[in-house]
Amino acid sequence: MAYIILLIAPLFGSAYQENTGKVRTGSHAFTIQWIAFDKHNKPGKVIVKPIGENEYSIEGEQRDKTKNEYVTIKGTFIVVGRLLKFNGKIVSRIAHINGGKPCESNGLAVFKASGKRKYWRLQQMLNCDGMTTDYIDIFF
Repeated sequence: MAYIILLIAPLFGSAYQENTGKVRTGSHAFTIQWIAFDKHNKPGKVIVKPIGENEYSIEGEQRDKTKNEYVTIKGTFIVVGRLLKFNGKIVSRIAHINGGKPCESNGLAVFKASGKRKYWRLQQMLNCDGMTTDYIDIFF
């Protein structure tokens, strides 16, 4: 029986390590694709803090100060493999989307890191206008 376990363990070893729920705490880059990086704007930042067993708080924003455009996030999440299961509030305001009005999302959402990407992307991508796709990313 021990022999079988030794043969199976290497197959699931990396998956187990991905499911440990460990995330680097502190500052992470945070972006929405509509706000460009240039001399006036840089990627936004979020602060991740541990608040319990495999549970974290997250808060931060990205802003374009010249156009009053932004994306903000505040809430908590748990880690399941390459997913962040988020509960909280995300608000974005982009001048040419949703009539320039803020788009607010409250409650449960999922961020996912696909393939070799070094960020988690919000999976609920549809903006409040019902037509526009937003890419909101939290970098590792």
